This record gives sequence, structure tokens and C-alpha cells, in this order.
Amino acid sequence: MTTILENLLLNDRGIAFDPASGETYRLVGPAVHLVRLLQKGADDAALLQYLLEEYDVDESTARRDLDVFLGTLEQMKLWEAAP
Repeated sequence: MTTILENLLLNDRGIAFDPASGETYRLVGPAVHLVRLLQKGADDAALLQYLLEEYDVDESTARRDLDVFLGTLEQMKLWEAAP
């Protein structure tokens, strides 16, 4: 299944553009890298590992923040969790 997220054009400053709809999104902080990882097919474990390696955060905080981020992507209909 192709998601909108997979087709987003994303620059290094966090501006994401959906060529199909013309929508533009602004990503901040780790969201830019997380979206790039998702576009490459990273799974939940890889995303969590990225957060743990790159940020001074404990696993429960990283898990909570990742769940919120992924939930936001789902609410915006940009991404759908694998069944």
C-alpha cells in the first residue's frame, strides 16, 4: 500500500510537499528524520532505535513520543500503521 507519506518531497529545512494534493507541511525536530526513515521502509523498532541513539531520552519517553508522532501522521491521513 502506498501512502501519501511515501510520495512527499522533503527538504532539509523540514518543508514537505505533497505533489498529488498540493499540500505543504512543516516538520520540526526529529520529525524530518523520522519521515525519511518511514519513506525508506523503517519499522517501528528502527524508529525507536533512532530516537534512543540520537537523543538523550529514556525508552518509555521515546516510545510515548513516537506513538504520538505516528498517531498524528495517521490522523492527518499521511501514513497508516501496518496491520
